Amino acid sequence: MVTRSTDGLFKFEDCLLKHHIRTEAWLPLCKKRLQNIRATSRPRVRRLRYFTFCAVGAIDVLMLDVAKVITRSDIGKFDTVFFFDRKPELVIETQKRIPGAIGFPSDFVGTVLLNDPDDECLEDGEDPLISPEIQPDELKTRRSQLQCAERKRFIRSFPFDVINLDLEEFLFKPNDEFPGKMVKVLRKIFAWQQRKLVISGRETQVLDGFTLMFTTQIGPPNLSADYLKMLQDALQENLMMNGALKPILIKRTETDDVELLQNSRFDIFFKLAMPKLLAAILMEQDWYIDTKTGIRIFEFERPSNTGSYKILHLVMDVKRKNPPKDKRAPGRDSPEAQEAYRSVVRKIFVEGENVITEASIDKLRLQKNLEQIKARRRKYCPDE
Repeated sequence: MVTRSTDGLFKFEDCLLKHHIRTEAWLPLCKKRLQNIRATSRPRVRRLRYFTFCAVGAIDVLMLDVAKVITRSDIGKFDTVFFFDRKPELVIETQKRIPGAIGFPSDFVGTVLLNDPDDECLEDGEDPLISPEIQPDELKTRRSQLQCAERKRFIRSFPFDVINLDLEEFLFKPNDEFPGKMVKVLRKIFAWQQRKLVISGRETQVLDGFTLMFTTQIGPPNLSADYLKMLQDALQENLMMNGALKPILIKRTETDDVELLQNSRFDIFFKLAMPKLLAAILMEQDWYIDTKTGIRIFEFERPSNTGSYKILHLVMDVKRKNPPKDKRAPGRDSPEAQEAYRSVVRKIFVEGENVITEASIDKLRLQKNLEQIKARRRKYCPDE
């Protein structure tokens, strides 16, 4: 998950490359999403709902607070902000900095995939914390029940206007059973995004779209054959569906041989194939990526004790398919979504990634903004 220092703060929260991503990629899309909410949630304008992995420092949340994108309740609570952390004490520390935010003290991936695929925790009227009648009433069982309760509470928090999956780890892990835990997690949360919004205890509406931010490292280099084939097939399918992509790929990489590209220039291979898979998972769950923004990809390099590594930040606006699945004939997809998918894939081939370096950012402006955010944090947490 998020890289931490010993006090639970994000280890790189002062990294100006990272803060450039926050201000130039995340913030504009969040502002745009808020404008959409204000335009469509009449007669009463509701507040933006935000899910994040903010770590104790909560820099991203406080940035949105300073920019007036996230609005606190009448009694000053960040009760439309939701986040995960592994330990209860870290959730408590985070809530000191963003009071009233809804924290889930549990392992994110394990919680989402608990009892997968049956979703037994969603049975109405069943309290997952009651003493078990069949299972032994022991510590292991109670821990499982607590995680089940957290999962149920998390699912009922959906949908969100903005989902920021800033995990800073690999999307694919060689030891995970194919197609990977994160792929299964993404399928789950995109499906839960279809739930009706509940305000003041009653269901109101389904979202017509949401904003997605996703962070992953490039790699790893030791991906198994199954994962490599999945990525290769994703690219090969694009090339077969649209002949115009081949000359674009040759111009960019000097080859249209997908396997050769994977073996010789893995970074580019990954940056072309991985976003396509993300778009495909959204399509599976009846969403598609808005062509106006497409998938914007930002990349920067970070040093480490074992050598530098590259991080990708993807940002996009997502729209609900129209008509939705329950109003389409069997086997039929939304023509608008299919056309948007082809357009987004082409943009990935043509536009590539925005590479962020120390020389390309405005350090003084970013540092000033970061200090403003930290000042806001001290306002909520004077003892920091």
